[in-house]
Amino acid sequence: MTFKTFLEFVRIEVKTASVLPLILGIVYCWYVYGQLNLLTTTVYFMAQFSIALFVTGFNNVMDYYKAVDLDYRAQTNIIGRRRLSPTKALHLILYFLGFSVLAGIWLVWQTNWLLLLIGGACIFIAIFYTFGPIPLSRMPVGELLSGVTESFGAFFIMVYVNVPSDRIMALHFRWPEVSLSGNLPTLLSLGLIGVIIALPTSNIMLADNICDLEQDRRNERYTLPHYLGLNWALWLYNLLIWVSLVAAVIAVMFHVLPNESLIVLLLIPVIRHNNRIFKTQQLKNKTFITAIQNAMVVNISLITSLLLAIVRTTWWS
Repeated sequence: MTFKTFLEFVRIEVKTASVLPLILGIVYCWYVYGQLNLLTTTVYFMAQFSIALFVTGFNNVMDYYKAVDLDYRAQTNIIGRRRLSPTKALHLILYFLGFSVLAGIWLVWQTNWLLLLIGGACIFIAIFYTFGPIPLSRMPVGELLSGVTESFGAFFIMVYVNVPSDRIMALHFRWPEVSLSGNLPTLLSLGLIGVIIALPTSNIMLADNICDLEQDRRNERYTLPHYLGLNWALWLYNLLIWVSLVAAVIAVMFHVLPNESLIVLLLIPVIRHNNRIFKTQQLKNKTFITAIQNAMVVNISLITSLLLAIVRTTWWS
């Protein structure tokens, strides 16, 4: 497998968007808490990126094995199209999974046992998304899971590994008692930001499934667009991104985000233009990129607004 083929195998263009919630978590920690642990930040950044590479690669391998449409297996799936060995491809991506697991265990040791449950749930979803007799990818839950894990989960854990766990949520063992404690205002604030960034990420999966609707049906893969139908799936796709912007405005109103975050409203013409393009044609190689662009501009606008707020507060102080 050449490096160029590997990048295609893991769909690196989508992974670019998955990095932004991590950066947002880093900037948010600096803005709200004024602190950053460079070691745990670096380790988690590498672990999350590795698991993201694993997920896409593993999905390609499982889709190849589970394909009912032989033309899809030979001509569309990258393993068949590039004449790759599925066994070697699987072994390669398992190294990324192994690194993520080891890094996660170290991060649990550095933080709190609760991270083991959160990280374990994310890895469970990553593996069983396309693995098993009834993989999650063949059910109408992919959009929800991708938004929660790849976006909100990544952002939440990045904050968690940088802030003392008791200031967010912590699991304590004091034999024979087990207790879970948390800071409710903090959790609500993180959850609201999670809504802002998770919905555009869910839209990436939704757009992907819309583009692959007929192909997925031939492979007996029944995703959310199959159950909704094309028109309702496009309606939902358009709705989610606008809910994300509304959530951003609410976050500013309740001082979860600084006033600078209202720059997300400048994205309205861009998002309207992208949604119009995707509504006209749903093609993986032409219009799918608009979903990625929407997710990226939302995340970039939040990152930029927090950086501006940091500069403002530093300047005035």
